[in-house]
Amino acid sequence: MEADGALDPRVLERELQEAVAADEKRERENDAKLRAMRQRVPSYEEFRNIVLASHLKPLEKKDKMGKRRNVLWNPCAAQTKAPQASDVEIPQ
Repeated sequence: MEADGALDPRVLERELQEAVAADEKRERENDAKLRAMRQRVPSYEEFRNIVLASHLKPLEKKDKMGKRRNVLWNPCAAQTKAPQASDVEIPQ
């Protein structure tokens, strides 16, 4: 609320977004708790892990099997011009 008694729409919008996010989180965690109870998890640790991971979503097939990407996992190996395995002679 501003000094003259008027409501600030930006503050109201932010409060609304926070309330909606909190409600979605509560609903998601409650669903995870019910799912864990139906699965009859053997320990509290597993129950807790299911609830803590409730915000995660499974990958879709296109996410896993998408285009093949050529990712250089070891950038140090690419900088050196080492001979390829087929070019190296191994003495016997």
